Amino acid sequence: MAHDSLAQVMVDYAAQGMTLAQISARVGMDIEHVHERMTAYLENQATSMSVVQMRMLQLNRLERVIGALWEQVMAGDLMTQGRNVKNMIDTIREITELMDLKKDRLRDEQVRLTQAQTQLVTASIDVLRTGMLERVVELLPEEARIAMEEMWNSTFPAMAADAIARNTAAVVKMGAGAGPLELEPVFEEED
Repeated sequence: MAHDSLAQVMVDYAAQGMTLAQISARVGMDIEHVHERMTAYLENQATSMSVVQMRMLQLNRLERVIGALWEQVMAGDLMTQGRNVKNMIDTIREITELMDLKKDRLRDEQVRLTQAQTQLVTASIDVLRTGMLERVVELLPEEARIAMEEMWNSTFPAMAADAIARNTAAVVKMGAGAGPLELEPVFEEED
């Protein structure tokens, strides 16, 4: 599609706050035609840049805003009574948000590692539970096998749910000085 410079001008007018009716009057076209050309232009522009390219363009714009504010802020920002200091801080926050700089990648990776380890432990326990049940059941007579399987299949999930419920308040601390994880015992000790 060829570049539509008039559509670009109309989009610029809209970006400045003009309504479609005002743009229509300024360029001498009916509103529907203005809307169609602007829509086609915007759709063409949106698909021509990747998200990374759009992010870098936005970063460039924000850096220009900082450049424009820098001299005033460094000179004391007397003319705007300190508002440009706030504008500069807001622009820096926008860059931080745009570039996703608030994320703690190491913490995120530790969480993912912990989740993977938990899944591995859970899967291992499940394999062990199933394997042990099969071995024990092989040693029993047929009637005892059925009773054992029924008891096991109802008791194990209940005990697991109870163990989770008892430890819902457990807090996991990571890093130096975290100490060991303290959990309540799952089984009641008999006297």
